[in-house]
Amino acid sequence: MALNRGCNVVAFVCSAVLVVGVGSGCADHYPRPVRREVVVGLGEFADDSLKSVTVIFRHGDRAPLLEDKTYPNMSMNDFPEGIGQLTKIGKLHMYQKGKLFRRLYHGFISDLYRDREISIKTTNISRTFMSAQMVLTGMYESEYYHKQMDLESVWQPIPISIDSPDRTAICANKCPYYKEFIDKELYDPILKNINSENKNQMDELLSHLSKNYGQPIKVEQIFLLYDSFISKVSKGLQLPEWIKPNYYQVMESVYIQILRRIYGNKKLQKLISGPLLKEISLNMELRSNNSNYNTTRNMYLYAGHDMSLGTIMFFLGNNRIKLPEFGASIHFHLYQDKTMKYIIKVFYYHKWDDEKYEEMPIPICGNPCKLEDFIQLINENFSTEWEKECEKLEI
Repeated sequence: MALNRGCNVVAFVCSAVLVVGVGSGCADHYPRPVRREVVVGLGEFADDSLKSVTVIFRHGDRAPLLEDKTYPNMSMNDFPEGIGQLTKIGKLHMYQKGKLFRRLYHGFISDLYRDREISIKTTNISRTFMSAQMVLTGMYESEYYHKQMDLESVWQPIPISIDSPDRTAICANKCPYYKEFIDKELYDPILKNINSENKNQMDELLSHLSKNYGQPIKVEQIFLLYDSFISKVSKGLQLPEWIKPNYYQVMESVYIQILRRIYGNKKLQKLISGPLLKEISLNMELRSNNSNYNTTRNMYLYAGHDMSLGTIMFFLGNNRIKLPEFGASIHFHLYQDKTMKYIIKVFYYHKWDDEKYEEMPIPICGNPCKLEDFIQLINENFSTEWEKECEKLEI
């Protein structure tokens, strides 16, 4: 169930939780304690020249977005959280993601939560809010809170705001342009790409899916079907026997083409991630001003969706790197170089357990990307009149 919009929520973030075990198959039935991990010394990115960090991360593994009664060995107990909700394994993964953030930024952020250091925002969707809770649990171990409060508490309260400027969650319902694009424009190039060479293969796939699902299946439905496979496999369930490797590969190809069409659409970039990028650039601009330095945070966290990350990646000119999986994250770093100039670097982790980052170039900003050039780039490309942009149906 989605949380009410327009308010700030204090999340009681548990810092001594029982989380799920990891193993083969459906391994999240039996919780076990997580071994504490004490970070000693400075984190990998905790450098004196680092002045501000903004991280946008995708939520953890979720249940499918649709019910599928044809799936073998699937029962109501497999996804008791409900359609589209964060699963047990997703909670564990985001807890581990929080531990990664601690290893990266230890020293840049304190062991104990401090309001002046960090701000956390999520979209108005339960799975992003819960992902933010688990990330914070991994970042802030309870033992430091115990010492301060002199009590055996298993949690420390950390405020999480649900007023993220990320528009992914509301675009589909409140943006006429988005619906127009999905209904009338999204699939045309994909259908045209199904030429004589692979038309027979696609016809065979659709016929096979229609037979096994007991209803006619069109190309437009492949996205959600494949997306449900991703959720089920992450749960530890096996693919149906009737999904042969060649069928799975064709579905994956269509799925990726659809995502790339959405991520690469300039208008959708403005509508989905434009307001978020404007807030990020504003925060960095304020941080670079000495008079505002002590009133801004060291770190800003935004829990979002694959479209949040994907549209940002493609806007920055990075359309060839791996698409964001569950728990992926984009890290904006503001540095002050030896000449006292501010520059921006962007790093990318494509899934929750990715330990090695990929530095993302910003070809449309330059190398190095200067803060003033980045701010100008954002202001020139993104409007502050989101509602008006949504009404424009031309593509």
